[in-house]
Amino acid sequence: MSTDRIEVYVAPDGSPFADGSHGYPANDLAHGLALVRKRREPGQRAVIWMAGGEYAHAEPVAFEAPDSFTSVVAVDPADPPVLRGSVRITGWRPVTVGERELWAAPAPRASGRRLYVDGSAAPRPRYPREGFLRVEEQEGLDPKGSFVGTLFDGSATFRYADGDIPELAEERAVEIVVPHYWVQERMPIASIDRASRTVTSSLTSIFALRDDAAATFARYYLDNVVESLGEVDGEWYLDATGRISGLDGPHILYASPVSPESLDVRFPVADAFVTVNGSAEAPVREVRFENVSFAEADFDAVPPATPPFGVREDPQLPADGRYAADVQAASTVPAALRFSFARGCAVTGGSVERVGGYGVSLGPGSRGNLISGVSFRDLGAGAVRSGGGIDPLAADFNRANEVSDCTAERGGQVYRGAVAVLFQHGSHNVIAHNEIREFPYSGVSVGWMWDYPSSPSEGNQIVGNHIHHLGQGRLNDMGGIYLLGIAPGTVLRGNHIHDVECQNYGGWGVYLDEGSSHVVIEGNVVHDTSSQCYHQHYGREVIVRDNIWARGREGQISITRPEDHTSFTFLRNIVVGHSSPGFVGTPGARDVRNYRIDSDLNLFWDDAPVPGAIRAANAERPKGADGSVGFDITETLDDEWATLGHDLHSLDADPLLADDFAVAAGSPARELGIRIPDVSGAGPRPIAERRHPLVPPTLADPFLPTRG
Repeated sequence: MSTDRIEVYVAPDGSPFADGSHGYPANDLAHGLALVRKRREPGQRAVIWMAGGEYAHAEPVAFEAPDSFTSVVAVDPADPPVLRGSVRITGWRPVTVGERELWAAPAPRASGRRLYVDGSAAPRPRYPREGFLRVEEQEGLDPKGSFVGTLFDGSATFRYADGDIPELAEERAVEIVVPHYWVQERMPIASIDRASRTVTSSLTSIFALRDDAAATFARYYLDNVVESLGEVDGEWYLDATGRISGLDGPHILYASPVSPESLDVRFPVADAFVTVNGSAEAPVREVRFENVSFAEADFDAVPPATPPFGVREDPQLPADGRYAADVQAASTVPAALRFSFARGCAVTGGSVERVGGYGVSLGPGSRGNLISGVSFRDLGAGAVRSGGGIDPLAADFNRANEVSDCTAERGGQVYRGAVAVLFQHGSHNVIAHNEIREFPYSGVSVGWMWDYPSSPSEGNQIVGNHIHHLGQGRLNDMGGIYLLGIAPGTVLRGNHIHDVECQNYGGWGVYLDEGSSHVVIEGNVVHDTSSQCYHQHYGREVIVRDNIWARGREGQISITRPEDHTSFTFLRNIVVGHSSPGFVGTPGARDVRNYRIDSDLNLFWDDAPVPGAIRAANAERPKGADGSVGFDITETLDDEWATLGHDLHSLDADPLLADDFAVAAGSPARELGIRIPDVSGAGPRPIAERRHPLVPPTLADPFLPTRG
């Protein structure tokens, strides 16, 4: 059937003077949208058909409320349009810097952190080449002092050890990178006082310069050190003035034994691709991007982290503070595709790759939007973040958004503390059937309310995701799935989480942080974590049933702060260790005997058991002088665990798990009535199985007159 919608065509070889017909297409998205605006009657639908190929995209295209009901669609999904926010670097010439032979080419601008060579991010030179330096002193800070009491004692200055920081030709171009706690601080050098061995940054660290659980001063390294350029091929440096190379104006310096002229070297010049911004009074409705690829974007000026962060400490933080990291999850880092007050909008298929921040942000007032089937790769931060207001009755509250069937990989390349999929305040959202891998911090994070105040984050569904190879030993306090605050109606079901590795504490599979309550966790398979598979900081009345928890290196289940109420009900789970107990505590307030839980009908097994510690034990975590943290079982407590009334009907027996965690027919798990988790379908589904109403593609009008 025919339609009344506007049809505009765009092609890489189109013209800015075209009428947008099939035979005379416009040359880019901006011109295509301009043609739609000239023709549109209020509320009329429009389709911008984009032919395959590459499009130069130096500035973001802004969609506003009058642009509602516009779809941007690939003519052929197998040959997608690629909007590139970069320019190709050419005109390379050999230069000598110091005693090193390098290559130089003119840069399109004098600032930027990212350069891409043949589709991969090129590293900047660092010092030291391997490993870390360590802060010698932050004035007034005792690194062995209270973890919580000193947490926000950040500083813009510290003293370095004698000989640690070499002479720097362009010290203001250098960033001090501090990975600690659950963030990575990036502190640009403002000055160095060599006499006092004091370095000062233009940004203040959000947290004290200590190495958290290790109770030592923080580790750090120097990023973007031109003196190190040329030690390793493939690194680059932005000579912002030409002073280093002796050339006129900004130049890119590249270390290579041969000319890079034949390489596809790309420098981002756009900070975003599109903005879809409505208002409370006039939201943007049903703007769609189907099978469109977006590549290379980064910030001209790197944005500092500034309060408010939506945390309890906001009133105590200076309103004009400029920080080297967000409090958590790189939550204020901008995205390459930005939506706010957007309703029923969609990004389906296509890709977002090689960007300096998040891929997509759903800002305040985003409701009923869909991000589905998108490939997110090589990200400075995470793939998707959603952050609206805290009042569920206000226009800026976010709800009913879905991120499904996406792949997110190799994120956190600049902002190590970013989360692959971050949902702050919001309700009735769905995060389903995504594959998330190779992020240095958490995979999915939902909720933004610490402790037990009422939280608007309820009814969220985290289902069928495959989340793996997180942490990489760089940061702490992370989870494959992380929840925060009271969350009635929230469900974690059918997720497969594995290979989570922290730096020295807190590499968990499922992590329920402060106040997480009234959540159902069922049918998940979680294994191979550096800490425990399931960790609850504190909370109440969580239901944990019919899951597999296996091979947590420091036990399978733990609670940081046991309380007088029931923390969780633990029913019909398969719990498998390797010299690591099912439930583990720490002598003192965190003693496993203080856990207030209901636990029964579980199946426990350890293939290398510590006698008397298959089900429960206490352990110490001794701290080494090098910052390492150990794990030593100090009390075996299986008998006392039973005396306390826990797991009276549970069994200790081999569950007969296969390598893929399928359970054999003769497993004793079936005697206990355990509903065996099946996560074989975790991760993206075939398109035909994606049921969201915004998934179906835009169809061509077979009677369109301009299709001649």
